Parts: sequence; C-alpha cells; structure tokens
Amino acid sequence: MNYSEGSGLLSSLLCFSILKIMTEKTLPILSTDQIQHSDIEQGLYPARWWHRAGEKIICDLCPRACSLAEGDRGFCFVRQNIGGEMALTTYGRSTGFCVDPIEKKPLNHFYPGSSVLSFGTAGCNLGCKFCQNWDISKSREIERLSARALPEEIAAVAAQLGCQSVAFTYNDPIIWSEYAIETSKACHARGVKTVAVTAGYITESARGDFFEHIDAANVDLKAFTEEFYYRVTLSHLQPVLDTLRWLKHETDVWFEITNLVIPQANDGDDEFQQMCDWILNNVGDEVPLHFSAFHPDFRMLDRGATPPETLIRARDIALKAGLKYVYTGNVNDAARQSTYCPQCQQTLIERNWYQLGKYALKQNCCGYCGTNIAGFFNDKPGTWGQKRLPVDIQEILKTSSGVNSQQVGLQKGSSTMQGHNTSRKIELTSDQEQKLLKKAASVVAGTATQSRPEEISLDELEETVINGAFVSLKRQGQLRSCCGNFGQPLPLGQALHQAAIRAAKEDPRFPPISSSELSQLDLEVWLLSELEEVLEQGADRISAVTVGLHGLQIRADGHSGLLLPGVPLDHGWNSEEFLNQTCIKAGLSPTAWKNPGTTLFRYQGVSCSAKLAEMIPAPVENSIRQILGQREFAQYLQYVQTTIEALMNGQVPSYYCPSVSDANIQGVALLLTKTDTGEELALSKWTLKQSFPMQSTVFSLCQQLVQIIASHHLRPGEFQVKLALATDPAMHGTVEKFDLTNFDSEHRSLLLIEGQKTGWLFDRDLEAALLLEQAQQAVGVTQPESAQVLSLAVQTAAPRFQIVNRPRPELGPSTRPVGVAGTFYPSDPGTLEAQLDDLFYEAGKPERWAAAMVPHAGWMYSGKIAANVLKRIEFPSKIIVIGPKHTREGVEWAVAPHRVWALPNGNLDSDVDLARKLAEQIPGLERDAAAHRSEHAIEVELPLIKRLAPHAQVVGIAIGGGNLQRCEQLAAGLANVIQGLPEPPLLLISSDMNHFATDAENRRLDELALEKMSARDPEGLLEIVRENHISMCGVLPAVIVMKTLQKLGKLSQVERVGYATSGEITGDRSRVVGYAGLLMN
Repeated sequence: MNYSEGSGLLSSLLCFSILKIMTEKTLPILSTDQIQHSDIEQGLYPARWWHRAGEKIICDLCPRACSLAEGDRGFCFVRQNIGGEMALTTYGRSTGFCVDPIEKKPLNHFYPGSSVLSFGTAGCNLGCKFCQNWDISKSREIERLSARALPEEIAAVAAQLGCQSVAFTYNDPIIWSEYAIETSKACHARGVKTVAVTAGYITESARGDFFEHIDAANVDLKAFTEEFYYRVTLSHLQPVLDTLRWLKHETDVWFEITNLVIPQANDGDDEFQQMCDWILNNVGDEVPLHFSAFHPDFRMLDRGATPPETLIRARDIALKAGLKYVYTGNVNDAARQSTYCPQCQQTLIERNWYQLGKYALKQNCCGYCGTNIAGFFNDKPGTWGQKRLPVDIQEILKTSSGVNSQQVGLQKGSSTMQGHNTSRKIELTSDQEQKLLKKAASVVAGTATQSRPEEISLDELEETVINGAFVSLKRQGQLRSCCGNFGQPLPLGQALHQAAIRAAKEDPRFPPISSSELSQLDLEVWLLSELEEVLEQGADRISAVTVGLHGLQIRADGHSGLLLPGVPLDHGWNSEEFLNQTCIKAGLSPTAWKNPGTTLFRYQGVSCSAKLAEMIPAPVENSIRQILGQREFAQYLQYVQTTIEALMNGQVPSYYCPSVSDANIQGVALLLTKTDTGEELALSKWTLKQSFPMQSTVFSLCQQLVQIIASHHLRPGEFQVKLALATDPAMHGTVEKFDLTNFDSEHRSLLLIEGQKTGWLFDRDLEAALLLEQAQQAVGVTQPESAQVLSLAVQTAAPRFQIVNRPRPELGPSTRPVGVAGTFYPSDPGTLEAQLDDLFYEAGKPERWAAAMVPHAGWMYSGKIAANVLKRIEFPSKIIVIGPKHTREGVEWAVAPHRVWALPNGNLDSDVDLARKLAEQIPGLERDAAAHRSEHAIEVELPLIKRLAPHAQVVGIAIGGGNLQRCEQLAAGLANVIQGLPEPPLLLISSDMNHFATDAENRRLDELALEKMSARDPEGLLEIVRENHISMCGVLPAVIVMKTLQKLGKLSQVERVGYATSGEITGDRSRVVGYAGLLMN
C-alpha cells in the first residue's frame, strides 16, 4: 500500500533548487556596537526580543517562545543562540527580488496600479501544510539566500526603479524583524513606503516596534477556528486576532485581510459567517477582505484547487454581513476583483487580475456620488499593470544610477525594446558558430555538474551588442529546455552566458538538466534581430509571416508569448498554425492574433547547432550524487527510527537531527515492512522542478507514518522502516518513445507519470527496460504517447521499492448529494421550479431519438438551448448522460455508482445495475463517487430531465482524457451493453462548444465542429477540434456517442436545434463561450 504525495502533471511540477550543504554560523554577536563587516556578510545581526532563563535563552518575538541552548535555532530556523545571545542569521540575505504590482500582495486600496519591490528571506514561524512559498519558508539552507542586499541598497534600488513601495513578503517578515525595520527606515528616508505581508503571529511586546515602521500590511487570517490553526499551521488563532484588533485601534497602518480558502478545511459557510461577523465587530466594515483560491502545495496535495463558486459564496456572505470591500483572488473573476462604491454601487476600479481598467476615483472619493473610499490613493492610478520583473540588485548598483525599471532583470518571454542600435542583419562564420556552441555547451555542462565552466572567449563577438540570444536543448528531437533574453540589448558574451545558465536550470516547463543527460542532448544557439511590428490585421497576418525566416512575438491583454524561427520547422506548422501556437504560448485563445487589439511582432535570427557532448573538450563523467555521506545517512536513518518510536510513545521528539546536514531534495520515501508477513507500506513525496527541505519534510512524514502504524495496530518490533532520498531528476521521453541511455539501475530510480497516475520504482538488480515494463503494468498506462518517463538519483539501503499513486475509486453514499446548485442553477426549490416553468413555457412535440447533445453552462447562459432540445425527446426508461470531467477528483473515466441523484426539488433515480455492467464491460471505466462529487456537466442536466421524465433512471459517466483508440473501446463496450437491454437508453452528450474567443471567431470555430457532427463523422470531429484548437470540452463524449450509434446502426440523422454564445446574455462579445443543441437518430 502506498501513501504518496507527488505532482501528476509535468507542467505543474515544482521548481528545482541546486543542492547545497547548510553551513552553521558560529561568530559570536554581542551587541550592535560590535557588529563586524564579516558578520553582516554572513547574515548575522544582533537580535532583539529575548531574555535569559538559566542556561538557555527564550525568544520573545512570536508566541512560540522557543527555548534555545547554545547553538540551537528556533522553530523559524533563522534566529539562533550564538554565544549566549540571540542572533538573526539572515540579515542582508534574500531569496531574490522582483518588481510586482501592488495588487499581488494583495493590497487593493493602497496606491492601486503602483509597483512594489518584493523580497523575502528563509524560514517561517508557522508550519502551514499548504504553504505556497514552502521552498523558501520551510528552507533550512541559509545558503539558498543568494541575493545579498543591505537596507540602504534596497531603498536606493527601489527609488531608482520608481517603485512606490517595498514589500517584505514570500516568507513572514516578523521572523527577520531587525532586517525589515532597518530597511523600512532606509526606505522612508527616500520617500518609499513599506509593506508587510504577514500572518500576524507576533507577541504584544514586539509588535509595536515592528509595525512602527510599516505603512501597509496584508494580514493572512488563515481560518477562524483554533483547531485549524493548531492542526494545519502548528500555531494558534488568538494572537492573530489580537494583532488585527491592535492594528485597527492602536496604529495608523493601513491593512487588508486575506483568507486562503482550502477545500474541506476552512470552506464552511458557518466559518465564513463567524469570521466576517468578527471582522465587522472588531476592525470595522472598511477593512478590505480577500478570499483567495487554494492550489495544492507542500504537504497538502490531497485535494484540488478551490472551486470559484466557493469564493463567490464566501464573498456573498461577507457582503451580506456588512463588509464593504470584499474580493476574490487567484481566480479569473474580474467582476469580483474590482472595487465598487458601497453607496451607489458604481464600478470605481476595474481589475482583471493585476491589470487596472476603469478608474473613477477622485482622490479618496467616489467619482459618481462623492462617498469616501477607505484606503490610500494617488490622483491617478499607477500604470505598472501585471508585469513581473526579476531584479538583480547588485548588478543595478554596479552599473548606473537612474536605472529605468524596464532595463532591469530578464525573464522568459521578456520583450521590452530599448532604443539601442543593433544590427538587423546577423551573419556568422563557421569559426564563430563553433565558438558560440562551445561557450554555450561549457556553461550548460558546468551548471548541470555544479562545476566551473571552461572560459571560452568569443573574441570580437564578445562585446557585440545583440538584441536577443536563446539556448535550446533537445533530446531525441523533443524539446528539453529553451531559455534566453530578448528585447534588452546586451553584449553577446553576457547574453549567451545568461541564456545557457537559464536553459540548464531555469526553464519553468521542465526539471533542470541532469549531468546524466548531457551526452544525449542536442544544442542550438539562436541570435535574434530587432522586433518589427506586423501592421497587417486579421487574416492578412498569415501572409506576413514566413515559416523558416520569422520568429514571432504576440502581446494582448497583459499577456506575451514568443516562439523562435525554428519552432514551426520542428513541428511542421504552416504560418497560420505558427500564429495559433504563439497565442497559446502567451496564454491567449489560439486565434487571438486575429483580434484588432492584439499586437504582433516578427523578427529574424540565425542559429547554429551541434551535439552538446561534441562541443565539450573532455567527456562529462556521469557522477553519482550523494545527498548525505554514508555515515550521515546511517545517523539519519537512526534518527528516523528513534523519532517514530518516540511519536508512538507520545513523546516529543527533536524536530530535526542536528548531527546531519540539511539538504534540499526532490524525493523522499519511508518504506515500512511488516516483519511477520513481509507486507510493505510506503509513504513518499517527490517533486521535479523544485526541491524541498529534507529535515522538515521527513519529520512530517514520520508523523504521518505513525498514524498509519496505529491504524494497522502495529507495535515496535513488528515492523522495519527504511529511508530513500532522491535528487537530480532527468527526463527520458515517453513510454512510446523513451531513451534510457545512461540509466544506472544501481543508483537511479524510475518515475512514470500519466495524468494523475504515478509510479516511483527502484530495483538495483533490474535492467532499465525491464523496470520500465514493470512500471507500465503497475501504473496501468493507457496512453503511452503521453505517459512521461523520468528518473531520480536515489540514496537508500533498500534493494528495491515500488510506490504507485493513482486515484482509487470510491463507491460513496447511495445518494449523490447536490453539488453545484446555487452556482449553475437555483438552489432554492421554489426559484428552481419557477425557472423550469420559464424554460419549458412552450411545450414541445416529443419524438424518439437515439441521442442528443445539450450544453452544461449555467442555465442563464445555456438553459434555453438545453430545454429546447430535451422537450423534443420522448424519453425511454433509462438515460445515460456522458460529459467531460472538469475536476481533478477521482478516477479518469468514472460512472456514477449512486442509486439516487439528490436535487433541490426532489430526487432522481439512477440504475446501479446498469452502472455496474458498464464498468465491467468497458475497459478503464470505473464506478467512482469522487469523480462525480463536484462535477457539474451531468448535474446541470438533471433538473431538466426530472421535469420532463421524473420516473426515468439516469446513469452518469464523466470522461477525462483520452484518444480515438480509447473512445473506440468505450463505444464498443457501450454498444454491447445496450444491445443486451430490453429497451435502448437515450444517450445524452453534455458539452459546451469553444471557450473564450471573440463572438465572431467562436462562431466560426464552432461551425467547423458542428459541420463534422452534422456529417456524422466522429473521427473528423476529433481531428478538426484538435487541429483548430477548438476548446469543445465534451468532444470525447460526442465522439463516443457517435461511435456507439454507428456500431448500433443508428447514426443516420443529425438535426441542429439551436446555437448561441454567452455574449448574447452578457453583452460582452470580446470573450465568449459557445453553446449548441443537437438531436441524433
């Protein structure tokens, strides 16, 4: 049995951090008079807020009151007893700096639209299992703080960049108060405001000193129950409430409150109500409140993201409680992120994420009725928008004064043009190409092996100013990494060096390059010319783009995307598809390039390529990375065993093992074997794109393992525990096309990922190909063309292990509860019946139909089309509704196992026997309640069906990913089941059409799909949808139903009943969803 945490999708895996060994700070710090330059260089600074208690010192900064002996660190890890005195060990050290919009903090009433220089350090005084910045806040590696910046330097750079404020964020600044206070003083001296993003977990004796220098704060009120704070954050609620009340009544600090809403943890209506009532009664109705969506992270990967409807419900409760300014966050919800006048309800500040639109404030007053709006506002809003600009402070200080913020920092897709004169025509000799390739290869290899790269001069090219440079790495023709800089002219040597480093370790789409992969990589270097705006509009832009000559960049609605000239050649795209893919890269709808508001640029470039290994003078040794020395590993295993035993006995063990260096790792597993039966249990965690702190993670796993041990009624001596640590991820392609060259079975483990199914396997005696075959069987791979194959270097005493993590079907209760009433359709029975009366006001002429397609958006958008289709049907006794699976919950293909569907106005029966037959005869289809728990595609249709056929039995099937072959298999099984029934059921496709293009473009794309359906061509439907990037969510259910009818000989007629877009309801035709209704016979 396996209990594992891992990411199921490569694109959502966490970022990687290079492994370094923690170095303890041992210089004594006695007082501020004795501060030495060498102390500051190491991050040491005399701490405040502590007192002595015998041979120990007690920290008085936060309510934890950590008691520290000589050399001990507090729970936060950054405050340490050195020489009998408290020291802060992260002074002047940061994880990095970035210019953000102030709305990202989030602060909506503190100089909207302005830019803020953000930074943080390491550590935290809370232990939140859901931490979104866990790689920083949970880090016990002080050396990760690579950015050195003293308070005066931070203030100077903030002023140079035009930032109105500096934010102490990413981790809680309370634990580095001395650093934050001195930085605040320096900022105020230059007229720069300061912002604290904090959980407010601070003592009464310290909060006055800290907040005295803070202008604004966002306080994270994580929940409103002591149980949540104690169990999930390892802290307490009351000190946070005390801080909020004190801020309101004893200070002039502007503050806003954020509540991260976590499914099944703090998302109950009663808790929302209690929290809002407390806020109203204790800090007033004018403190802005942000309900923010949760995304699975750190130790809380057992649940999905917060549904938008939960945030909407919370906001409604807050507004009804009397709070004036309530927002939703971390979701696409412009209407609820905007600011409204509490008196006249007019829109005052329009927000789309962090981009401001309409601004109708006159100083602090409503521009319509003059009502005073709480907060701090400039005469005009800021214009920073939603840009995110990484900043190298030391580089700025070294270069020039008066630096323009657009000239600082590089990030993927950066495209700001400077007025430099760079040559539009780039030509390279073969000798120059070789030097470029050798330099890039040297830097990539040095970064991957953590060694100093060979110095290679580009001679006359070294200082040649270039507009852009990219380094691309491929393995077996598949992109492995591609990063660079563009639009900021730089000397070629510098630009190429930066691009190579980033390609080796910072491409956000992939894990860093492993040294084990270097011999298999192809290297490509691109040098790019200046941007040229394409003035043609609409379809004329196709002829303005020449494949093989031009690269593209597109900008719209705050989004930007860039693709190199070689990309369309690699994929065989024509000009139109190149434009589509550039839009997708930018996060836009595929055909956004046609819109008048979209800006399109083209550019040219030259490239050179070679096998990376051939460009390196000496072969790269495939070195084995040891996370811990053998002796340390043995000590740490002993610590793990001792910790488990102590926890089982109710004792309080040490939080970390002081005799073992901490490390940032990518994987860890605790492997338990029962001594009597040999049965194995595994508890694991892994990531690919970012590391996590070893010691705090292992301690957490020990706590979880003890709970599992208790549930199995095991006693000491009845089991053994082994430890596996992992690092250095490498990519090996897909199951269909894999490359396991240099896979060392003795030291590397295999990782297989398909959707939400994962397998982590290790067997030091098994060949790589056989291990992969074993992994395929264990995971149950259904789509080898998309199943990812990776590996991790592993350190363990176990000869083998197999950890499989896949959703397990749940039968659930016999009645499926209401899931989306109140969001997609009315939850009040009376209102529901009234709306059904309206939808079915005109009676239809029912006839027998074999199948139909209806949309599943909210009834206000698509209810009329669905009703017009359904009232044309003479219903049989059984209906099978097949729709797309919109949530991550449950198995991928799921038939609802319930006997009854609960609805606000009564119940509708299902047929459990039919559901069981379908699961038995269709490969990959399982009976699972979890997949249907919050799925709306089927539920939205049920009240409509109940009105017309209250005695019918409805079976629901939710379909996740798939391909044509799997659709064929499901259709064959479904047809076989139907042939064995006394009466054929109605097959009902639940699907919306294309999402989020302009009204005209949406109609064009939907017509392409509907033409294929009218032609009774399921293969053509799937092909046209994928070729044209039509986001028809129910395309697979449509293909399955049409294929089923073909097999039954019943697909001879398709009739269109209706079509509409959401723009017809909202009036906004710039971004719509399409809805269609069909009947089939």
